[in-house]
Amino acid sequence: MKHLFSLLTILCLAVSAMAQVDIDSFDKNPRQWDNISCSSAIVDNPYQTGLNLSCRCLQIVRAPECDNWSGAIYTLPQAVTGYKYVHALMYRNNSHKPNLKVTDNGTNLDIAPMTSIVANTWQDVVFDISDKAQVDFIFFMADREELTEDAVVYIDDVILSNDATPRTTPANACGGESGEYVLVWNEDFTEVSLDDAVWNVEVSDDGGGNNELQYYCQKGVTLGVEPQTGKHCLILTATKEDYNGKSCTSGRVNTKNKMYYTFGKIEARIRFPQTANGLWPAFWQMGNNFDEVGWPRCGETDLIELGHQNAFRTNVQDRYFNGAMHVGARWDAVWSEANSVTWDYSVEDTFHIVTMIWTPTSIDMYMDKDAYPNKGAYFLADLKPNDDPNYNRQVIFGKPNFIIANLAIGGVFTGIYNINSITALAGGPRSMYIDWIRIYQRGDEGESFHCPSASDPIEPERTENNLSPTLPSREGEKVLRNGQLLIRLGEKMYDIMGKEVTVNNNVNR
Repeated sequence: MKHLFSLLTILCLAVSAMAQVDIDSFDKNPRQWDNISCSSAIVDNPYQTGLNLSCRCLQIVRAPECDNWSGAIYTLPQAVTGYKYVHALMYRNNSHKPNLKVTDNGTNLDIAPMTSIVANTWQDVVFDISDKAQVDFIFFMADREELTEDAVVYIDDVILSNDATPRTTPANACGGESGEYVLVWNEDFTEVSLDDAVWNVEVSDDGGGNNELQYYCQKGVTLGVEPQTGKHCLILTATKEDYNGKSCTSGRVNTKNKMYYTFGKIEARIRFPQTANGLWPAFWQMGNNFDEVGWPRCGETDLIELGHQNAFRTNVQDRYFNGAMHVGARWDAVWSEANSVTWDYSVEDTFHIVTMIWTPTSIDMYMDKDAYPNKGAYFLADLKPNDDPNYNRQVIFGKPNFIIANLAIGGVFTGIYNINSITALAGGPRSMYIDWIRIYQRGDEGESFHCPSASDPIEPERTENNLSPTLPSREGEKVLRNGQLLIRLGEKMYDIMGKEVTVNNNVNR
């Protein structure tokens, strides 16, 4: 646990006896942080990777029209003396310097970080407070720069210390308490090749059942670097070219019969290409019983699709998208529920996070929930029971699903059926970049997860009423037990941080 003692207990100890004071980790017992102008809140950690694997963090958003001291403040129960540095894990969407203020006693100038700020990654940011007599509060300001777009900063694991060295050990992983989502699978596409234990690359010229124009082939699927940010990504590329009787090629991948799951929160960080006119990028899933019952009886959930012909007609291609569900007895007897939205900003040519929260009773979809946690869902659906087994949403959408990502060209969705009318490819190939995909679960009834890849958690063994599973017996085997991911190495058990864990085989409620 990050909080070995309460803050009040720590403050009563002699300063010389403590290497550091833990101010807040935001997970188990977050402090009361007060908003100062614009927006701040304690939110789910949207970038649970690298140096920070914790569940929750502090978010500060400063819009261009907000005060330049926008931030969040925590007032300590009593002043603390004897510490030289404030450390905070930070992830921000630009490289501006955040500011800190800790007291009104003596000089009250803002404190700039000692650390160089890097955008779009967690880093330990260190502030020198050695000239301050005491710490009365911790006040983080997003920055003092002039802004042209929102500045978003996430903050976690705040401590006082006498060591100026930035931390390099990841913050604790999620604790798995009731109601908390735990990361069970993370695909960040940083390897040299796609993991074929998880992914299938589709090779097909059947038009996807929608009169699409592309030939899906291996050359349309690569791993590489997105040029604007340098992020390692899965890249699906659409190209106008003659190929095996088709006029264009593209890429489509899926995890069918390899990685599949039931319920939880799935998120993907994606850069969609400009779709106008004729491209149809999508991130979606289908029931893993597809091979047995086919489509649409397996059920289909479209987390996001861009490129619909209605967007072309109204000239809102860069901000028009939808979520949808489809199920039915036959291809010509499909029940569908969809919702299209015209967003208030472009979702093309820059990275955005798509989130779906899937429970036994509902499916909700969100755009950029990390930056706008209070913005509503763009798709909401109730999973209602039905006497007809071919349309029983509660049953059909309560089974394991696999993931699909593709970049289609033309077809019924776009309303374009001639390659020469696909103006999106007039300037050359276009690509869809997927930075990462993550699945979280929280131990709810009915959850399941399966993935055979040695580098990822395998399906937890669950017992009746979600009791904890027995411990793994094979070398390298992983298991999720009481919200904690454990791995056996030799005769010992270790947690996700490599720390030895003492456990027993009793099943705990």
